[in-house]
Amino acid sequence: MTERPSIQKPSPIAASEIKQSSDPIFGGINIPKFSADMQAEVSPEAAPLWNFVTKHIRYIAGAIVSLVVIITVIAGWQWYREKQLAETKLNLGRIIAMPDPENRFTELKRFLETVPAQLESSVLLELASTAVSLEKWDDALDFFKRISLKTSSAPLGFSARMNHAQLQMRKSDFLAARKEFHELAQSAPQEIKSLLYQLAAEAAEMSKDKAGAITDYEAAVAALPPTDSQSNAFFLARIAQLKK
Repeated sequence: MTERPSIQKPSPIAASEIKQSSDPIFGGINIPKFSADMQAEVSPEAAPLWNFVTKHIRYIAGAIVSLVVIITVIAGWQWYREKQLAETKLNLGRIIAMPDPENRFTELKRFLETVPAQLESSVLLELASTAVSLEKWDDALDFFKRISLKTSSAPLGFSARMNHAQLQMRKSDFLAARKEFHELAQSAPQEIKSLLYQLAAEAAEMSKDKAGAITDYEAAVAALPPTDSQSNAFFLARIAQLKK
């Protein structure tokens, strides 16, 4: 029969073999020894910087923590603002969907008092169009003018001024309308300059200013593309009629 191997009991380590140390240990690292080794590795040129860092480590750590807190607060504030803006857009959509224009107009005016700046032009545009549907011409004029003054969007501001000038025509303020059409024509794209001069000519006709109307129709002809023979013939006919 096979003889079982004998298991020897390990002899205890002698106390003299255990390295005694009073240095603090953290994660298996002797902190004082680690710091001393790090300082030994630092070049003489970098020693002042190292000494500054070790001396002010608490302040440096505090500054880093403060920076992290500031970044977190800013991110939280942006999230809150985006959430509030989304809710405001939903409320605006609810008001716009109101079938009764009078109630919609009243609610929009109330909503305008607290609306964020990002949505102010949108609310003003809805108010202006609702005022037109209710034939509140003075209110519509005011809202279109406010849009043109406040908006940073060139297309929206231009459209608001166009509507403003056309409402002046409706109110028989032909001189003011003609002036605004002229101002718009100065900065308008070439494609619509002819239309603006035509509108200015019609405003002049309405105010019994034949000479002004002829001048504006001639400007409309000059702004036409060469291929638009139909509009060209119409403007020339109007000029001939006015010269009689």
